[in-house]
Amino acid sequence: GRPMGIPKTGVFGLYDLIGIDLMADVVDTLGSILPVEDAFHAVGGEANPARGLIEKLVADGYTGNKGKGGFYRIGDNGEELAVDLETGGARTKNHALPDKALQAAENQAAGKETLLDLIRLPEGENEQRQARYCRNVLARVLAYAASLIPQVTTSPQDIDDAMKLGFNWVRGPFEMMDALGAKTLSDLILEAGQSVPGILRNGQAAPFYACKGRALQVTNYSSEGDSEGALLPVVLPEGVVRFHMSRRCLDPIQRNNAASLYRLEGDLRLIEFHSKANALTRESMEIVAAATKDYGKGIIIHNDAQHFSAGVDLNGVLELIELQDWSGINDFLSHFQQTVKALKYTPVPVVGAPSGLAIGGGFEVIAHADKVIAHANSVMGLVEAGVGLVPGGGGVKETFNRWYASTGDWSKAAWNTWMQIGYSRIGNSPEQSAKLVYFVDGRDAMVMNRDRLVNTAVAAIEQMRAT
Repeated sequence: GRPMGIPKTGVFGLYDLIGIDLMADVVDTLGSILPVEDAFHAVGGEANPARGLIEKLVADGYTGNKGKGGFYRIGDNGEELAVDLETGGARTKNHALPDKALQAAENQAAGKETLLDLIRLPEGENEQRQARYCRNVLARVLAYAASLIPQVTTSPQDIDDAMKLGFNWVRGPFEMMDALGAKTLSDLILEAGQSVPGILRNGQAAPFYACKGRALQVTNYSSEGDSEGALLPVVLPEGVVRFHMSRRCLDPIQRNNAASLYRLEGDLRLIEFHSKANALTRESMEIVAAATKDYGKGIIIHNDAQHFSAGVDLNGVLELIELQDWSGINDFLSHFQQTVKALKYTPVPVVGAPSGLAIGGGFEVIAHADKVIAHANSVMGLVEAGVGLVPGGGGVKETFNRWYASTGDWSKAAWNTWMQIGYSRIGNSPEQSAKLVYFVDGRDAMVMNRDRLVNTAVAAIEQMRAT
């Protein structure tokens, strides 16, 4: 799932989550409403052998998470089981990740493209199976998406948006096609025994998305047989910014494997973390430090990843411990502390705009911002005590000061700080975080649509500058 850029449930975990019986009804409904020539019928029709497996699972009560389990389940002795797709029986779940997935995780952490390595055919037999699986899945899914243009819509962006907003894909299918390249994709489609859709022009098509100056445009196809198309601006509602799209037309001021610093319109700066799980490293904080020196008229800290930041990279800290490099740990903590201190006292407004997890060191970064614009699903808190550590990036100090501002009593402030940090209490929403002073009522703000985080942050900077 994740290396492909789709949710960690993967296909079969998603079936279990939704309900295998409900998905069977969805498949039947699609079969009744889609045109007879639609490729769905080949995989969703009566002839598909998977239908027998699905029907048996439902009949036996294995309807997914709401029943006795489904493709994944718990055995009588508490062991984790998974369905063997060849036999239909249950076997012990294999927790070992495929080599391809491990390599993809490393590529993601380094900010590299994952798809090209997933489809690369290595020499090892096991990795060859994994690569051929990836090639076959990508070829069929992307060929199907391309075949829907222009019958379903004239714009690839519509399909990309549907998959990102409706199914939580990191990228839409046409963005994935651009990453692979038209020639590579056409070869994969032919290898899978599929027809190459006309808009791919047998491997000669230009990218679907392209930059015109600082504006991102997408190719639209007016009619059947239109293989050239016309570049038009991407269509987004007023006030919506998807930074993973707009950054394609931006050159970073500074970039490394963990983070980047961009210049936005109005001479603003945006710090983007992009390491694995956005865990913070020395490189991450070097970009934050760069922003405190080249700050323009205001700084926004934001990214479009599933989680803003899961905290400091503890694997890196563990490595220093195993090496008994105590001065290395001190240097890392000192650099982190001095960087967030510089952020706090930067002479321009600083706004944190998180979504998802903003915990541990991730919270400590935005705790030093002048204002937080948080998505409604933001989770905030200092969780280090849960793994036997004390927050070391200024979070204790900031929490203590906030509790004093809230209570006016130093003793109460110390007790409240001790209790919530000691028990690793977190706020699972901005409202809950406000009760722990991780989110400041009257100063910070919440937005329901994460696509509006950037523009709301820009407006907050403008307001702070005006006052």
